[in-house]
Amino acid sequence: MVSNGKRNNIVAALARPAALTGKSATIDVALARSSQDPVIFIIDDDVAVRESLHSLFRDVRLQAELFGSPTELLATRQPDAASCLVLDIRVPGMSGLDFQAQLARANIDIPIIFITGYADIPMAVRAMKAGAVDFLTKPFREQDLLDAVATAIARDRMRRESEKVASEMRARFETLSAREREVMALVTRGLMNKQVAAKTGLAEATVKMHRGQVMRKMGAKSVVDLVKMAEILGDRIDSDFCRSPNIQSERRPANAASRTPFPVRTWPSKVTESEYPGVGAALKRIRASAANF
Repeated sequence: MVSNGKRNNIVAALARPAALTGKSATIDVALARSSQDPVIFIIDDDVAVRESLHSLFRDVRLQAELFGSPTELLATRQPDAASCLVLDIRVPGMSGLDFQAQLARANIDIPIIFITGYADIPMAVRAMKAGAVDFLTKPFREQDLLDAVATAIARDRMRRESEKVASEMRARFETLSAREREVMALVTRGLMNKQVAAKTGLAEATVKMHRGQVMRKMGAKSVVDLVKMAEILGDRIDSDFCRSPNIQSERRPANAASRTPFPVRTWPSKVTESEYPGVGAALKRIRASAANF
């Protein structure tokens, strides 16, 4: 069981505070959440497990949606809110690990917490290498699950905020003219106005004018801000830069076409606890569980 103090901490971290007078009010508020409140998706073919988890999350005023299989989840519309997935390893139709891979292929980036009644170290390693937040063996402590959910929701909120910022940057970048994009690319590479003028064949005064326009349209207060924006834009600014007819010596290498707009996560062949802290904790729980069989 989770103490009242710890549950209050979970509420503060994951949900907006509300003045409640009793358990019935807690449930009513939890079920009447806005789209901005976090949502936990639960996939488990065991009805008793689903209802037990639902009750736990209601007690800490978190909204949860229950599904008996991955197919049921895919048939629903995802809310516009931070979320995570509590997923049983063995579910109808496909394994939880296969569903994790399917979500990755579809570019659905939702933090996953695996739960299983079967202690299997290779399975846990595979799940954690693929980005799972945690891997819990049944029966697990309520606090372990709540802690994992708090981590997952925080991760998803950060991802959503980063995507929002990137989307705003892309929208501003689209308002720049071809010449302004060219000047932005050169300025954010550290070139002075005189050097930009030499590269583009423009007068230095014209470069200064375009630079001012770029700063205004992008909402940058300094060149440092502009450099950070260029980093967020990534290959978008690089591709525009390379298409400029005035830039010949700054073209990207031939193999640059294989790069993607966002960094691709690559994993080492050997997983260590220092690189992925969640792996060590998950493996310790599995070993302890396996020792009891």
